[in-house]
Amino acid sequence: MAIKVMEIEFAEQINPIRQLEHYEGVRILVRYRGRPLGWAYVSNNPWEQTISADRVRQTIVEQFGKELVRSTLREQFGAVSEAVADRHLPSISVVICTRDRTDLLKGALEALLALDYPHREIIVIDNAPANSSTAEFVARLPVRYVKEERPGLDWARNRGIAEARHEIIAFTDDDARPDRGWLRAIASAFADPEIMAVSGLVAAAELETLAQQQFELIYGGMLQHLDRRKTNGSELSVQQLLWASDYGVGANMAFRRQVFAEVGNFDPALDVGTPTRGGGDIEMFHRILAKGYSTFYEPRAFVWHLHRRSAEALSRQLQDNGRGFGAYLLTCDRNRTVPRWEILKFAMFNWLGWWLVRRLGAPGLLPRKLVVSELLGALDSPFAYRKAQLQAQQLAEIEPEEQLESEPQEVAGGVR
Repeated sequence: MAIKVMEIEFAEQINPIRQLEHYEGVRILVRYRGRPLGWAYVSNNPWEQTISADRVRQTIVEQFGKELVRSTLREQFGAVSEAVADRHLPSISVVICTRDRTDLLKGALEALLALDYPHREIIVIDNAPANSSTAEFVARLPVRYVKEERPGLDWARNRGIAEARHEIIAFTDDDARPDRGWLRAIASAFADPEIMAVSGLVAAAELETLAQQQFELIYGGMLQHLDRRKTNGSELSVQQLLWASDYGVGANMAFRRQVFAEVGNFDPALDVGTPTRGGGDIEMFHRILAKGYSTFYEPRAFVWHLHRRSAEALSRQLQDNGRGFGAYLLTCDRNRTVPRWEILKFAMFNWLGWWLVRRLGAPGLLPRKLVVSELLGALDSPFAYRKAQLQAQQLAEIEPEEQLESEPQEVAGGVR
């Protein structure tokens, strides 16, 4: 049965939760003064249409009482406000890459245009579109539109870097819905001059289907940490460097422009739109950390993500995860970011052995066929990587078409 997903700010009035006749329970992201504390679960058994505000409050207090007390004490005794005056906030370029998913893009742009941030631009990179529907839709909005003809998410990301006008560049996806305070939280992380990249919480926007529940609650979703953390690449072991998926994800990441001059742009042989089907985001975080730079994980900089709804789509996603991660490791070997024998040892024992084969024998609540899908993708990764390398070499000879760009429309009173 479906699970309703929502958020509650505990410092504000808590209202009853209604229209629950089709839900077995409610998963609540509990926040205090904007900071995510954790997930509360309120069961809807026996089935009811409404759960009272008192029951919701009681459940949150029972599950997060100590954390709520700590948060209140931090606020009352010496906690320094992290609010920054608008005039001191850095300008941020937001890049959203899309391909023939105008319906999804509409929701993402609605969330981006509602962001609580004074100095930002939004750039839509339309990646090798099959038609003009995205261009026509975006033309009505106060965003910049750029067409990137070379297919591949990392080609689109790199075009976004080239087009961005500001020193901080944030990326999200068309199936993500950034929180209203997303950019403010990103800016707060970059207040530390050592930080070169930032990522944050990626939460399931809905748990309406079994596939969505399996991915988020059993497989582990995308990034689910709720604690802030600064990571210094020079202090990591090789194994920690190679588990780069722990530090950032493409649906929610931001960078200082200068880091691309130091480590290079995204690898166009990786990620969606190429035979590898993934890995471009984590390879970038790995490369930054392997160079000894620091990254930051800020859970307040969070986005809601629309997970795949069907079992077939989830199976394809996990196969892509396996294929993309294998291609990412091959890229690490190609770039010599860490010793080759360390990559081989990690691939055999940590990734294939511990992550895949072990779960194949004891999958727990995750259907074994989904583990098989990821394993099949992993075994295919060397072949996919070779095809993607050849494709990237061919596309690199094609220059981007500068004229395929449109500016936000100007209307009376300002930018429309």
